[in-house]
Amino acid sequence: MAQYKETIYASDSWAENYVNGELSGITRAAGLTSQENFSFTYDNMPYFLYAISESWLRVRYPISSQYKKKRLVRAQQYVYVTGTASSSSGSLKSGRFVFSYDNSIGDLFETGVADAQVPALGSLVKNQYAPIGDWGNGDGRLSSGVYKGYLEMTPNAWAGCTGSLYTGNRYTANASMSIQSHTGENRPYVVLTYEDVTPGVEDCAPKSGFVNEKANSVFRWRFWASKTAVAQPVQQQAYQFRWRLTGESTYQEITVTSGEESHTVPAGTFPENGSIDWCVRVQSDDGIWSAWSDWMTLTTQDSLSRPAGLRPDLGYVDGNLTQQFSWEHVISTGTAQSAYELQYKTAEGDWQQLKAEETGDTKAAIPKDTLPSGKLFWRVRTANSDGVWGEWSEAASIVVRARPPEPVISRIDPAPRVLVGWQAEDQQGYQIQINGENFPEQYGTEKEWRCPVYLEDGNCLVGVRVQNAFGLWSQWATAQVVIQNRGSGKIRLTSRAVGREILLSWSASGAFSGFFIKRDGKTIAETGETSFFDRSCSSKHRYEVIGQAENGHYVSSGIQTELFFMRDAAIAGRENGEWIPLQVRRESVPLHRAESAAQVVYQHYYGFRLPHAEIAQARIQRHRFAFSLPDNRYLSDLQALVGQEVIYKDQWGVCITGILDEMAADIRKNSDIDFSITETRQEDANGE
Repeated sequence: MAQYKETIYASDSWAENYVNGELSGITRAAGLTSQENFSFTYDNMPYFLYAISESWLRVRYPISSQYKKKRLVRAQQYVYVTGTASSSSGSLKSGRFVFSYDNSIGDLFETGVADAQVPALGSLVKNQYAPIGDWGNGDGRLSSGVYKGYLEMTPNAWAGCTGSLYTGNRYTANASMSIQSHTGENRPYVVLTYEDVTPGVEDCAPKSGFVNEKANSVFRWRFWASKTAVAQPVQQQAYQFRWRLTGESTYQEITVTSGEESHTVPAGTFPENGSIDWCVRVQSDDGIWSAWSDWMTLTTQDSLSRPAGLRPDLGYVDGNLTQQFSWEHVISTGTAQSAYELQYKTAEGDWQQLKAEETGDTKAAIPKDTLPSGKLFWRVRTANSDGVWGEWSEAASIVVRARPPEPVISRIDPAPRVLVGWQAEDQQGYQIQINGENFPEQYGTEKEWRCPVYLEDGNCLVGVRVQNAFGLWSQWATAQVVIQNRGSGKIRLTSRAVGREILLSWSASGAFSGFFIKRDGKTIAETGETSFFDRSCSSKHRYEVIGQAENGHYVSSGIQTELFFMRDAAIAGRENGEWIPLQVRRESVPLHRAESAAQVVYQHYYGFRLPHAEIAQARIQRHRFAFSLPDNRYLSDLQALVGQEVIYKDQWGVCITGILDEMAADIRKNSDIDFSITETRQEDANGE
């Protein structure tokens, strides 16, 4: 290692308490009771005395800035000796005498002693420089001086002897020396020795494991250099980075002038699915290079992933809204995913593809109306930076509340009673719509429907929607069809009033499976016979008989008009039974009182004086009647109708169909009766 020396002389500005003086030492032995050999050592103070002159010099030497980034390893002080003297008394059998300065430099003078005499210090040449003080490498005073900017050197002299004394004798020795001060021609000086500070690297990272060759890779280290006895600690000013394929001797090297303790290798530099070694060395701002670090081996083959933290899990999901599925890409190397794949399945079904994408994003937007309703399981797997798929995650479970998918209309027969067929998933019910008019909802999984009424020829828009177990409806599936009747045959219709009813009768030629009876444009009955009694007629009506063919086509009888009048009021069972005449009321006219009621809930809200009304669609229509029977033989027949569906009609054209739910009678020869009828819904074949 290179060394640098510098000599610095004492000067007026740095000298303190500096005068010509003496440095003397004395060694004295105590009286002994018998002859015995003793060694006077530094630790044996009763037999070794240490002395220092109060007037001796203390000198400060300034530290030069020339070597501020070098380490001070030695300071040697030299003084110019102008004179020496020595004397002794007492009796010493044999031994050695030593005169020394500072236990770190060794002896200035050492000689054998015999016959109790100390020779003159003639071996220390006068009128020349002698070393007085030597601070070596590792001495803390060097570091302290560097930090303070100067070295302060003071004397630490001693004199002593070792040997044998006669019993009862005492021995005394004295020595002294004179030097020139800083004002003399030969000033004290110090020789400073410096060495280069060799830097190093430590805490290199990564030392092992994986490096992603598809991304920028950062390699780090820590610059290190000793600060002991250095005025200005060195810093990193450059570095060299090397890498090679593992097992090869050739390498790539780059030199960078920078104080950064890291190096970035661009993506695509290292080979895929391989192994590389790297090392680094640094240069201090004093121009000194460190040794190379050890080679460190890394792999570019990524590990396999297994996602975790799936969301949503164990909850309800609205399938009619876009949902976000997310997960954590768990991989030991910490690299990002390059792709993902999602799958889902029902409890008994097989896994189906849900979504896949090449992206580092760990979430996926599932479009609305994608997931079927019900309990589902979903899972995900991700690909590592090498594009290799990892393991499937544990399955997460969710309950999807979603309308079923829109059905697919697969068949339409354009007969007047149109036949519609469809395909659907998750169906528990269905509804048909024709030209914007809805037919009643149906429950079941059947996927074919025949229109209960005959449609007119021409363009027709047919719609189908299905309902799932959650009661949610799909979107309408629609199809356009042209209705065309191709029925063959002929029907001749006649009508006449028979009592309180109208008798319809007809003759038919052709193959018919049955007949619809229509009154005033609405279907009121279906029969396989060729006659029909209309019990709910009340005034002038227009009748038509439709002959049904097996293929959904029809033949119409044409319109037959019949004028009907009631002479009085009457009541009878809806389907059959004799009519009970209701003509008079004792001492008054017959009573017919109509009552209507709506279902209303009133909600009172804070801050409002009047309530808010929530009105249901349902209505109650109730009729109360009072009559006197012409004959009590009708009483039992009327009582038998309580709780039954009845028809009431009178001479004013009123015709009511409903439940006779209350009745009271004053029994006498011609009993007075009170009863009430609550109207009920009467559906025609069209569900209206």
